[in-house]
Amino acid sequence: MKKLIYFAYGSNLLTERLRARCPSAQPVGIAVAPGYRLIFSKQSVDKSGKATLEKTVKPEQKAYGVLFKIETDDHLALDRAEGKGNGYDRIENFSVTSLHDTIQAEVMTYLASADAIDPMLKPFDWYKDLVIGGAVQHKLPKLYIASLRAFTSIIDPKPDRKSRKDAIAALKLASLSGSNG
Repeated sequence: MKKLIYFAYGSNLLTERLRARCPSAQPVGIAVAPGYRLIFSKQSVDKSGKATLEKTVKPEQKAYGVLFKIETDDHLALDRAEGKGNGYDRIENFSVTSLHDTIQAEVMTYLASADAIDPMLKPFDWYKDLVIGGAVQHKLPKLYIASLRAFTSIIDPKPDRKSRKDAIAALKLASLSGSNG
């Protein structure tokens, strides 16, 4: 079966979260997107900020993520989970550099559409925990993890929200607690 390479940098960093959406997902290594930084400014239907990458004017800035192999059958499920065409655009030729072999590759990822960005948004605490949990799980650089922890988050006003419960379950499955990994 054909596989594609996906660059995860937000909540899909956590393998258990991504596998709930795409059972075939297999991590293959850490990569960086040079000239990008992670922000939590993508408008969500729950009124919180979700992760996206923003192009910077500083080429030395970089966003870390994990490369996953995903079977093409799971591709459509990932499109649905990411809201392709409804806030996120699928980018087929996103340039990253693998930290394993320093090879530059064109991979697939999702970036927020320009009209879905609101710089005033903050992520819910559980969503930020997913991102940090994935970063810890895949042993991203400690300084990068510290920069993720520095983002301000807000408490979800709906503790019974399904996505919150799913996030907590994924963190438990990964043997990570909430409260930022």
